This record gives sequence, C-alpha cells and structure tokens, in this order.
Amino acid sequence: MSASHIVCGSLQTERQRDGRRKLLRPIVVDIGTSNLVIHRGFITDFSSIPTLLHWVVRWSRVDIAGVVHDYLYARGALSRWQADWVWFEIARSGSHCANLVQAFACWLALRLFGWCVWCKAVNRRRRAASRRATKAAQRRGSIDNASRASS
Repeated sequence: MSASHIVCGSLQTERQRDGRRKLLRPIVVDIGTSNLVIHRGFITDFSSIPTLLHWVVRWSRVDIAGVVHDYLYARGALSRWQADWVWFEIARSGSHCANLVQAFACWLALRLFGWCVWCKAVNRRRRAASRRATKAAQRRGSIDNASRASS
C-alpha cells in the first residue's frame, strides 16, 4: 500500500452529547489505491489514545488519522492491518503531524488493543447486513403476496 495523506478538507466537527464528534465537512483522503471520502455527518471519537500514552502524543497531532481510522473500521473498507497502517501514515503526514516515535507508539497500541473495537465493528456490520436482508425479504414477500392477491 502506498503512502496515505489528506487530499482536502479541514477538520470541522460538532460535539455530540456522548462526547463523540460529528463531521461538519467532508474529508478526502488518498489511501494509495484510491481517494476515500468521509462524508459530512460521520460520527467519530477521533483517536482514542490510551491514558498511558497521553504523555507521548497530543491527540491534536493525530485527530484526522483517528477520524479516517474510525471510518475504515466502521465501513470495513480495508483489513484491520491496512486500516491501522493508514492511521500510522496519516498520523505522520501534514505540517502538524506526530513524530516517528509518537506515531509508532500509538500504532503499536492500536495493534495490541484495537482488536476489540474491530470485532465490535465487524459484529455491527453483520447485524446491519442481516437487518437489510430481512427487510428486503419482507418487501419481496409483501410484493409476492400482493401479486398473488391480484391474480
């Protein structure tokens, strides 16, 4: 995978009641193979940096990386390893980026502890797909019943 970087879009968010943030503007990110558009309205918690690492890196140096990473986990657009690597690359890009030690420490924490968040995201995607399939089947069933009744 080639280097990832922000193509356009400044980070503008609105705080939600639960502490997460909602994007007010889209962000476009070059993730090597294509441009990824994170649309306005996406909900994120930025980079959830463990308390132990707060002294290593300020979240403001990795906030956009956190938004992109949350999006990749939520959508399942890439594998977990690829999504974590994109986080690292974006954390290292830009004029106000994390240095190599900061980015590596947080990336390592992602690799060690991100699996539980990844599993929750996978389960959410599966439940959503199941609900969509059930609704589609119900619609087909009601269409079939309506066509039978009219015959």
